Amino acid sequence: MNSLSPISTDLDREDLLEKARVVSEFAWSRRAETERDRRLPDEVIDALRASKLMRLCRHKRWGGPEADPMTFLDVGREIARGSGALGWLFSVLGFHEWYMSFASEELQKEVWGNDLHAMVCDSYAVVGQIDRVADGYVVNGNWRFCSGIEWSSWVAVGGIAVAPDGEHPEHIMFFLPKSECVIIDDWNTMGLRGTASRTVSIQKAFVPNHRAFAMGRIAGPGRSKVTEDGPLWRVPLMTMQGLAILTPSTGLAQRMVDEFTVWTKARVRPYERNAPAKEAPAPQLILAEAATQWDATWALAQKYAQDGWDRAIRGEDWVISDELRAQWFSWRGYIGRSSIELSDQLFTSSGAMALFETHPMQQVFRDIHATGVHIGVDRADAYTSRGRVAMGFQGNSFH
Repeated sequence: MNSLSPISTDLDREDLLEKARVVSEFAWSRRAETERDRRLPDEVIDALRASKLMRLCRHKRWGGPEADPMTFLDVGREIARGSGALGWLFSVLGFHEWYMSFASEELQKEVWGNDLHAMVCDSYAVVGQIDRVADGYVVNGNWRFCSGIEWSSWVAVGGIAVAPDGEHPEHIMFFLPKSECVIIDDWNTMGLRGTASRTVSIQKAFVPNHRAFAMGRIAGPGRSKVTEDGPLWRVPLMTMQGLAILTPSTGLAQRMVDEFTVWTKARVRPYERNAPAKEAPAPQLILAEAATQWDATWALAQKYAQDGWDRAIRGEDWVISDELRAQWFSWRGYIGRSSIELSDQLFTSSGAMALFETHPMQQVFRDIHATGVHIGVDRADAYTSRGRVAMGFQGNSFH
């Protein structure tokens, strides 16, 4: 362990949220640069690292406080209010901090032994060619959507292979130093531009056995143990993985409500003799409806986090039923779609000036739509799965 001081294990939610607000406001002040360069400024990432908030769900042995899912959600929402891209990186890479505690001790030492600030990005897609060799694997292929690759030291990519201690092919994440990857600058997107979620190309890279992690096992009864057991490591995989995807949309939706409020107070209607827009009944009604929809969305997101934590506290099995799996998936689908719907209503009620790239609502609008295309919050799949389970059929086993 190096001399870097760990984040305090005496968690103070308000202190953490204040740190998040500082980082969030800094990111908001750099939004024009972020959009132009298609990546967050390094200074913003440095501020997030310095806050130590990235370690919220990391094990205490590696400088983390082992924060509960509700704190992770709340801090992530606050960060996303200032930058959808930064909120996305916080929640997605923060989830990696959690699942790394189930990986081999040797791998954890490699990643964090000399740098407690080290980050790991990944791509779950099983699109590469994996060949088993003595003491490890040879990995080849291209993996897209590697969020945070610009600032990560390590990269994990998905593939199908027989685990070092297994007998049958399964979904495995293979960890490599970023220096062994080629980064392809193809992140030209409508939204979440600042995440720099570029493609990585890996050619004939050797991955030793201790860097091969059977990801699916932490969802079932064969789940690995960590050195110091605690409630955070009993939280279902779906809870933590789901929060990584839905958390940014809650913060962005809240920002949309905030910005519509500010913009409507300042806006005038030129075709109505410059009458103040804030005096018109329509914007008042639209704002109230959107704000109430956000209240409901946020309440459900909090329940999502709380239910997973309650299971952990009660010591219930990590494996969740098909009914609960489908229910939680439907909640994520609702949260993701509701965030987009209220954003659409507010944006289309903001007038033509909101069309300009310099208008803050325009960027938030694009970012919130980008969060909604992730498979983990797809409402059609989610609702179909819940309906199938209710009728006695198999739901979507992946979610």
